Amino acid sequence: MKLKPWLFILVSALVITGVLALAANSEARENEIRELERECEQQLQQLREMRQQLQEASDRLEELETMLLNLQRTEQIVSGASPSRGGRIDATTMPILSPSGFSPARFERAFKGTPLAGIGEALVQAEAETGVNALVLAAICAHESGWGSSQLAQDKNNLAGLGAYDGQEYSAGITFDSRDASIMFLARLLAVDYAQGGKFFGGSHDLQGIGIRYASDPAWAQKVAGCMRVIAEVAHVIH
Repeated sequence: MKLKPWLFILVSALVITGVLALAANSEARENEIRELERECEQQLQQLREMRQQLQEASDRLEELETMLLNLQRTEQIVSGASPSRGGRIDATTMPILSPSGFSPARFERAFKGTPLAGIGEALVQAEAETGVNALVLAAICAHESGWGSSQLAQDKNNLAGLGAYDGQEYSAGITFDSRDASIMFLARLLAVDYAQGGKFFGGSHDLQGIGIRYASDPAWAQKVAGCMRVIAEVAHVIH
């Protein structure tokens, strides 16, 4: 049976309309799917970022806990004595390759109002790079420089009497470009030359052993330990 022309045109138009409608719906559906995929990817990225932030926070918390434990141990040793398997250790017998737990802010609190103000960051950095306890470094600098007031400290940035010897303290003292450089030089010297096998090893890698070759004063280790106590006590005070 032949379709009448007008009926054929109508049927064709309906078919084409249906096809176009299906195509439009399919394209719209594809657009919706692509949009959902983009949203899912954005959410996944946000989740990754949140997970990274949580991991960083967890790592930071662990670092702070370790730092506080180290600080507590250091303060216990410096304030009196701390138990050990060998008996008791104090500031003069504490291994210098031990973490201090001190932050730059604590050192700045201790040195506020003295010529040593501003070296906290350098002390902590020196400990991070060499392993030498930053409180030991700070105390040696305080003792050797008269809390930063000596000529060597003022004119040559030499905070630890490096290179100086009796009778020639100023002229023989090393000149440094900065106080930070002086602190790093001291830390590396103590970490290597005063360690076992080093050319200045005095029998132990602590203030007692270091003092044998570092200074002519037999009470040097005790005096540096006294500076450690002062720094720790003042740094502990909350203003």
